Amino acid sequence: MHLILKILLALKMAPKNKDLQEIYNRIFADALAYTDNGYPLPMVAATYIAIALRLYKSALSPEEYKMMVSTVVETEVEPYTKDKKTLH
Repeated sequence: MHLILKILLALKMAPKNKDLQEIYNRIFADALAYTDNGYPLPMVAATYIAIALRLYKSALSPEEYKMMVSTVVETEVEPYTKDKKTLH
């Protein structure tokens, strides 16, 4: 459950862990680079979700996986905004 808490903190942009913040920033920058190169935002997001779910399924027990998915679905996050506009 410690891993799940770290990920949720990253989603809320309030991580206390420097390594977690660094990897979050690097991967987020990569995601934005794909959108800047013409890939639709939903396509980029879906790709990252698919990768994340496979990684979680490999690292967590079935019970932990179900709890993690439920927690992520129930957690509110701020939308990404660019130039003060929400991307849709």
